[in-house]
Amino acid sequence: MRSVPPRALGSAIVIFAAASIVVAAAQRGAPSRANDGAPAAPVTSALRLGALPGVASVLAPAPPNDVPAAVAPAEAPDVPARCAPEPAIEVRVSEPPPAAELFRLAKEKPEALGSASLGSPTRGSLFGGVELKDSEGILRAGGYGWGTELVIRSIERAVREVRRCFPGSPSLYVGDIARERGGWLKPHRSHQSGLDADIGYYYKTQATWYQRATAQNLDAARTWALVRSLIEGGNVEMIFIDVSVQRLLQAHVASLPEGERPAEDVFPSPTKRDTLIRHAWGHATHFHVRFRDPAAVALGHRLADIVPRLRGARRAPR
Repeated sequence: MRSVPPRALGSAIVIFAAASIVVAAAQRGAPSRANDGAPAAPVTSALRLGALPGVASVLAPAPPNDVPAAVAPAEAPDVPARCAPEPAIEVRVSEPPPAAELFRLAKEKPEALGSASLGSPTRGSLFGGVELKDSEGILRAGGYGWGTELVIRSIERAVREVRRCFPGSPSLYVGDIARERGGWLKPHRSHQSGLDADIGYYYKTQATWYQRATAQNLDAARTWALVRSLIEGGNVEMIFIDVSVQRLLQAHVASLPEGERPAEDVFPSPTKRDTLIRHAWGHATHFHVRFRDPAAVALGHRLADIVPRLRGARRAPR
């Protein structure tokens, strides 16, 4: 081991002594701060470290080793925004003319009046109905696809939304709605006034009609998007879905971000049964939608005495 030269050792002693003298002088000359509670100035500030080479590096406090480096907060995972809904339906609504003119238009130019729902879904008829056609996204399963214009446009709107939000969606089967003129439609109890529609579920396999929906085959995401779009269209009175399928849809809804979940009055609960979605036996293979169409119903009231005369039948039921 090499020995330290006496001259170098002497220089170090001199520097250390000078530093001690400066520190002591600074402490004696500093005013007392005991009364005002301010913190005492650090000793290193009185040294004017730059004035004594080599001393600053000895007396300056070393950075603590236990302080963790600043870490940028992790970004929240991106949650896909919900697909935008389809535009609202625009259906022509006009004030019906006086009785005499109403009869003439109903006889000679019925298309000028639009759709009318007469009576009730279980004892009624349909005037000026619109037929649901096969299309790229819709396949007719029933033999009777007539309804009020609002009903038909509501179904088409919901299917468009599903196909836009879920590219590659299969076609959807739609069953019976009503006869062209409404009235009794076997084997249904309702479907008489153009306000009821049987609609199929989306499946994970190919499009099919009247297949029981299960956890293995139901495409819950597409089916819920369809149901949600129908509800958000604002024209639904109630939807009948078997409780077993409701549970599958509710499980899917629970996995969605909170902002995309429906209001509490959509699915039934032990304390609330009069919700939009309700249980009905026989609806595990399809669901049944009862639509609201106030304009068509109002026109139906006006035509209640006219339509039977045009059709040579008894007065339409109210």
